[in-house]
Amino acid sequence: MAYFQSWDGGVSPQSLGRALFEGRLVVFENLPAVGKLTRRARTILSDVFATDDPPAAENRLSAPAFRRLALEARKVIGRDETIARHWRDALAGIGYLPEDTWLDRIRLRAVPSRDDIDHPRLQALPPHRDTWGSGIAAQVNWWLPLYSLSDTRTMLLWPAAFRHPVANDSADWSFDEFRRGGGAEYPLLPVARESPPAPALPVSIAPGQLLAFSAAHLYGGVRDASGTTRFGIDSRTVWDPDRRAGRGAPNVDCAATAEMWRWYSPPGGRTARERT
Repeated sequence: MAYFQSWDGGVSPQSLGRALFEGRLVVFENLPAVGKLTRRARTILSDVFATDDPPAAENRLSAPAFRRLALEARKVIGRDETIARHWRDALAGIGYLPEDTWLDRIRLRAVPSRDDIDHPRLQALPPHRDTWGSGIAAQVNWWLPLYSLSDTRTMLLWPAAFRHPVANDSADWSFDEFRRGGGAEYPLLPVARESPPAPALPVSIAPGQLLAFSAAHLYGGVRDASGTTRFGIDSRTVWDPDRRAGRGAPNVDCAATAEMWRWYSPPGGRTARERT
């Protein structure tokens, strides 16, 4: 089955939401703001890592040095007003206008290939649905690579699990407990407690392309031993008319007890306040 669909900008949020909440994976092409965002993020990474080839920087840095620089790059990109402006322009080009859209933060994802660079924010995430943590059925996830990917160094999706229950720990996970520290081993997010149904679908889009998918999709990350760090940008939105109308993806296994609207800036706002 062909899960991916290529769309240009200027679609209606209603049509996009209908496709995503049915489990489709939509790749946007030819969005000038996404190209600008990609170039700006690459410039920041080159400045922070002091190299024209940030994906290869892990080969010349100690593990502590790489961790420090990667976490610094996360902060810089998350706070950069030019990145934020390009992201708002990209969403507006798709039809998500500021007055109608709940916005989560913009995040840099850095996944090095080395085993000794072991920070919770610098890892390939295990299989999970974002709805297990947020509890928001209308949430849309956005993901774009900053450099070329491979099938062994990318994000994986399990489309067969979209309407298939997967055992998970969403009933036990608490964001407040996570924020309080919860001990060094408290999980970053709720995750699957069983192997996902095959097959896994690697996401192999190109820099400058933007993937949209429902937060109810089961997904995770994969890395290889190539000596190349995977850098990407992700964020989340909720279109307010979807929220008001109660539209969203089906809930097949989420036991979250709260909807995490505090992770979002409300329509017309500019900064998400609480999510890490």
